Amino acid sequence: MIVCTDFSNGKKHDFKLFKDSKTICSSNVLILGDSGYQGLANLHSNSQIPIKKTKGKFLNKQQKIYNHNLSSERILVENIIRKI
Repeated sequence: MIVCTDFSNGKKHDFKLFKDSKTICSSNVLILGDSGYQGLANLHSNSQIPIKKTKGKFLNKQQKIYNHNLSSERILVENIIRKI
């Protein structure tokens, strides 16, 4: 379910738009973000973003599975955003 949307004139990064919108989400709402939403957990504790590999290290199998499952859920949202 999409709870709300926000728009901006010109180019603005999604996470910057989210922060500037001052959108307040209940703590029971799960926010699924892409890798551009680094730091989202500091604003909303019930959020999930992909795990990024660190320099010189690789993701283990469990982390890859987590990222795959998250992207499988997010693709629905991305398709809806595309239609908007």
